[in-house]
Amino acid sequence: MISASDASGSLPLWLPLSVLAWLAQMAAYHGVGLWLEWCDRTKKFRACKVRDVDRLSYGALLPRVLVNQVFVLLPAMVAAQYFGLAFVGAPHMSLWHFLAAFLLMGVGHDVVQYVAHRVILHRPSLFRTLGHSLHHSTGASKGVSACYMTSADFFLEIVLPYLIPLILVGAGADISFHMIVAALGAIGGLYEHSGYDFSLALPRKGLTGVRLRLMNALAALASSKAHGEHHCRGNVSFSDGFGSPGICDTVFSTRWDKVGAQSEPHPAEA
Repeated sequence: MISASDASGSLPLWLPLSVLAWLAQMAAYHGVGLWLEWCDRTKKFRACKVRDVDRLSYGALLPRVLVNQVFVLLPAMVAAQYFGLAFVGAPHMSLWHFLAAFLLMGVGHDVVQYVAHRVILHRPSLFRTLGHSLHHSTGASKGVSACYMTSADFFLEIVLPYLIPLILVGAGADISFHMIVAALGAIGGLYEHSGYDFSLALPRKGLTGVRLRLMNALAALASSKAHGEHHCRGNVSFSDGFGSPGICDTVFSTRWDKVGAQSEPHPAEA
């Protein structure tokens, strides 16, 4: 069991690194979430709003989101530090360790989320029992709905895909790494549930050859279509979303563009 001071000597005793990382995630999540809500209300970037089907307002979605973040995510992160599993160790990582750990976080998140999402949450017998149907009651067109789910669903789909890879990559107590990972994870979830697809704004008219291929590749990285397809069809893109390498969906042929548009819906969705 490691105390906050053992984890990072640069932090005061009253601020464990796990709590600091959580605060960074909350700042990113609710800051960007409010900005996306402002975009919805002012019709800003309307040309990039490709999904607008949610009936619940921002205010109606927010309480459940906060309950999950405060009473599920925060205790799990603090427990990981308390038991010496994460947020503890060397205060700085080498550049190569930092880069490798960052890439492996993406791979690990992909694998853990695919198993939790497809194998457990989308199993017909568990879809409603664990409450994943609640998350699918939204149309993924309001950013804050990224964490609108039951606590069991939140633990399986959000907490474990974050903490398990974090434990395995051995990031120690590197503050910058934990802050970046926590913030980017929050922003990615918000964007893919926002209903916006900013890849549509990228200029491609008049481009040919290598420049067109590069712009198309950038557009694919900036697109939120994968998770939008998951909410529409239910049987595609279980971990293939914004910022995800989509490894498992590619290997198991469940990526949205590898499954026919007229395919039968997932049994849980039916």
